[in-house]
Amino acid sequence: MLTHPALSISSRSSTLSSPDALSSFNGQEDCLTADSPISSSSRDASVDMQDPMDVDVHVGSSQESLHDTLSRRSLRNRALLSDKASLRFRPNPVPLSTRSKSHARGASDDSLRKKVQKHPGSHPTPKPHSERDARVRELKSRALAIPSTGKTPATVRQRMVMQMVYDEITPYPDEAWVAQLGIMIQREYHQVKNWFSNQRQKDARDSRQSPQPSASSNLESSLCKIVCDGRDMRIRASALDVCAADGWSDTFFDEVVMIHNFRLLAKQSQDEARAALLGSPVGTMDLPHTPSRLS
Repeated sequence: MLTHPALSISSRSSTLSSPDALSSFNGQEDCLTADSPISSSSRDASVDMQDPMDVDVHVGSSQESLHDTLSRRSLRNRALLSDKASLRFRPNPVPLSTRSKSHARGASDDSLRKKVQKHPGSHPTPKPHSERDARVRELKSRALAIPSTGKTPATVRQRMVMQMVYDEITPYPDEAWVAQLGIMIQREYHQVKNWFSNQRQKDARDSRQSPQPSASSNLESSLCKIVCDGRDMRIRASALDVCAADGWSDTFFDEVVMIHNFRLLAKQSQDEARAALLGSPVGTMDLPHTPSRLS
């Protein structure tokens, strides 16, 4: 049968009130202490459970401390989870160089937008000079690649084509037209250029020696300034009678020279065929030059 430790302690205290009982109890206690281990365990239980109020207080305080510990731990875990989430969704910092580049780009875009707003009708157009320069260099290289005949004079056909350009179009062809003309008549670039230079000197000398110079011999009086494919040109007034100033271009010049050269080649072929039929030597096609009127 189990008894409450407090009751055993109270009954034991009443029994130990007399000296005899105390001495006898001491003897029994020594025996119990030496012989059985139960006495020590009961003594520990009696000592631990001396005051029920103290036990309740200790239990309550331990429960409160345990509750505080659990709540504090849960708060710490929540704080860690929130920190991880904030780090996960936190945007990466933008480098300073990227910020400066984006700021400069935005400033340039704003300035360009303001310029467009100030001049809404103006649009940046690419310059055609680079394309034409590349084409002129290509034509000039082809004309320079033609074998030079040295001091050998030009043939009749070559001379008649160059004379047509000199008399009816311009005595001052630029490098593009000189290259086109050399390719058409198969004469080297510098030889064509030198022929025009020599012809201008001859006309200037004739005009000084003539007592009454004609209008055709005076170059400056028979030339008009036009803009052809982006550069200034001086052509004869008779050329503007056939084609307006805005119609002249490198392509149109090439067509005019090609047509005139084809007519001369056809004439030369007819002369050769006639000479072969009659058994006579082929003529030199030394005919007086008549204006072709660019037609």
